[in-house]
Amino acid sequence: MYNDGMELNADLKNCENKRVCVALSGGGDSMALLHWLCGAASANGIKLSAVNVEHGIRGESSRADSEFVKSVTERLHVPLFSYSADVPSLAKEWGMGTEDAARRVRYCLFLRILREDKADVIVTAHHAGDNAESVLFNLFRGSALAGAGGTRDFIPAKELAERFMPEIAAQPTLENKGIARPFLGVSKEKILEYLRENGLSWREDETNSDTAYTRNFLRHEILGRIKERFANAEEALYRFSCAAREDDAYLYSLTDSYYREGEVCTIDESAPEPLFYRCALRALKHFGVEKDYTQSNLDDIYALTQGRNGARADLPQGVCAVREYGKIAVFFAKQPSFGEEYIFSEGEFAFVDMLAKVQRGGKIGNGEAKGRYKNLVIDAEKLPQNCVLRLRKEGDVFQKFGSGTKKLKEFLIDKKIPKRERDQLPVLASGKEVYAVFGVEISEKCKLDEKSGQIYTLSLYEKGERDKCIRT
Repeated sequence: MYNDGMELNADLKNCENKRVCVALSGGGDSMALLHWLCGAASANGIKLSAVNVEHGIRGESSRADSEFVKSVTERLHVPLFSYSADVPSLAKEWGMGTEDAARRVRYCLFLRILREDKADVIVTAHHAGDNAESVLFNLFRGSALAGAGGTRDFIPAKELAERFMPEIAAQPTLENKGIARPFLGVSKEKILEYLRENGLSWREDETNSDTAYTRNFLRHEILGRIKERFANAEEALYRFSCAAREDDAYLYSLTDSYYREGEVCTIDESAPEPLFYRCALRALKHFGVEKDYTQSNLDDIYALTQGRNGARADLPQGVCAVREYGKIAVFFAKQPSFGEEYIFSEGEFAFVDMLAKVQRGGKIGNGEAKGRYKNLVIDAEKLPQNCVLRLRKEGDVFQKFGSGTKKLKEFLIDKKIPKRERDQLPVLASGKEVYAVFGVEISEKCKLDEKSGQIYTLSLYEKGERDKCIRT
């Protein structure tokens, strides 16, 4: 909580009786945090360590910062975890800015420390000024109430892993761990006072004054001018962000009734508008779109509720949203590979994200469906010799049970199968004649009867799950 006195009164609620690792850059903020925690450690059951990451951005200056950190921690007898990375090269490899790449590197290394059980909490020196910059930045991007919440005081490790290292998100060593920011309610001025009063030295990052970086521009050009008129602007924005975060958290908790998360996230069109927008934001964050979205992206998703089935909105980072029979589906847009074609035989056959499996054997009744997709049983003796497994093509036709021939596209629309699924469902076909749509239905022409002898079962799996048929 913000303190009007001369001493820092930061928030220790996430640090008490825990192994706390300080993210130590050597700058004034992190040096104040380390010194303050050293003083608070014994009385609060804190076992202290530190971590330093040399990003390879500022050459010799950056290396000197790391040497400074090493000397300080040695003098204070604080164990130090040191890492180095070539962030400029990684930024090019990942196709992102240097700042974003450096952040990813830091958080991945923090997660490594937590996963290896070297600490319970990583603490960073984000303060009220940083929070004010985040609030302004988010508001200028049009991110509404969620963005008005600014910087969070605690991020669970699992949530962070789902964003940066999803392969480790389920590891038990991440349980009840995370990133804490005890200085969020402390102003930069108070931190500087603390540094001077305690005779602490620190390193200055020369890039902090470069207004080419958006945050530096907000800090020096915008927030600095605001504080000339409103001296307590940082504290006021901190109180505002806390209130906004609480309000948003309550509304966010109401979205579970309208939102389903997975490889495809779905939003019920019946969701009230404020909740719909939060569902859309949840979906974007699920696919890693944390910073690149704008209010217009959320508006585009909401506009789909008034569009036709199949209406689509393209979103940042290859994500798209499509209206599908009363729901909005959000997923990574993947182009189907229509060239895949296999001769009909026993085995497993890959199509985009699906795996088609053909097995000898089966009996009438195996095709009973518990969901949209089901196992299918066919009489292979009724198939032409040149049957293949492929994805659907323009002009495909299909003979329904007890009915005439229909265009396959129309048949699948009648079944209310969304276009993204239609494009990924393998079919068994000869020329334009489709004899089975995997997971959906078989043609009248290959159904079983009392004379059937060459029987095959057709199954549909998600790639990587060969032992469990989906939706059966």
